[in-house]
Amino acid sequence: MIMKRFVHLALLLLWCLPAIGQDPVALCSDWVATVDGPTQQIVLRWRPTDDTMAMGYHICTGTPCLDYDTVFGRFDTSYVCADHDPLTPHTYRLHVFDSAYNVSALTPSFGNMVLSADVPQCETTVQMQWTPYTGMPTGLYRYSLMVWLEPFSDDYSEHYYTDSAGTRSFRFILPEGTTRVHAKVLAISNSRTIISQSNIVSVERLTVDSARFVEISDVVYDSVGTRVNLRFHVDTSYHVDSYTLWRSVDGSPWARIATIAPDGEFPVYEDRDINPYDSLHCYQLSVSDACGMNEKYSETRCVVVPDPPPPAIAIPNAIKAGDPDNGIFCPRVRGLKGNLYELNIYNRSGSLIFTTTDPARGWDPNAEPRAPQGVYAYHLRLRFNDNRIKTYAGSILVIR
Repeated sequence: MIMKRFVHLALLLLWCLPAIGQDPVALCSDWVATVDGPTQQIVLRWRPTDDTMAMGYHICTGTPCLDYDTVFGRFDTSYVCADHDPLTPHTYRLHVFDSAYNVSALTPSFGNMVLSADVPQCETTVQMQWTPYTGMPTGLYRYSLMVWLEPFSDDYSEHYYTDSAGTRSFRFILPEGTTRVHAKVLAISNSRTIISQSNIVSVERLTVDSARFVEISDVVYDSVGTRVNLRFHVDTSYHVDSYTLWRSVDGSPWARIATIAPDGEFPVYEDRDINPYDSLHCYQLSVSDACGMNEKYSETRCVVVPDPPPPAIAIPNAIKAGDPDNGIFCPRVRGLKGNLYELNIYNRSGSLIFTTTDPARGWDPNAEPRAPQGVYAYHLRLRFNDNRIKTYAGSILVIR
């Protein structure tokens, strides 16, 4: 290491004080700095000097240009800057030295391009910017921004370019469903060849949360209540406002039927909007991330609704108050569609003494105020599961 530093100092001294009468050492040409794709290391390359007496090349870096390393051999014309971060701009210069340790003039400064990218949280755009490429011997024609999308692209493709005088930034809109973006910038010379490339940046679409699981664990048809009971298994630690329940009937398009809030223990949902004359009822549960994107769906769960028996109704014409078997007036309905049921009871003067919309609740003449023995009128309006609306009216005898 001491000997290496001594050689570097000697070369710098000889460069500053060239031998009197010595022919100048021929300078190397076409110097470039690029980033190697697989290793992501800065690599310097140059054409060999025409001076047949050349022994090698000396590299310096920074401003002012400080000693960096020496490459021995006229045709050894590349160098890996293993200890230089490709995410930081660096400048380089080099000169040639011969067997007498005479040195050429330093090349002009040249350096690596640095690409950076930013995705604001919950945004669908990527803001990209890069540093200029400096020291292109043959002249800079343009920059090319190459982008690779996950999970859609198989390889990098050009999305933007600008000439050397143009801006060095680009606002890239993410296609729907994109989860990650990889990008790099190419510097293209006037001869239309790629001279240098930047580092590769990889950025992810930023969201707040991600649900680990969202499932419909159970779906059962209740023929008595003419409804489908659903039970869910979801990640309730996932911070969202709601989950969305979707339904498809006999292959119809999916329709949103409910918004379910994940408060406490996740609820069981009852789908009462069931026409039993429809057969296959399928369901999905979905949730978006906290940015309202990347919607995730459960697997589809289906249930077959069997054909119902024909609608029927039985209305008693007399009840005995207090009788445990026949003491309550409650019509028995088969094939009731539960979104319409109205039962009213009137006394002999025409006053309403009882009303309900619950088909499971009947009139108890022993409830306060107690109904004396006698004849009462009823009026019943309901909807059957074949969507027919029927009205029944008549009298009921209360015996005590």
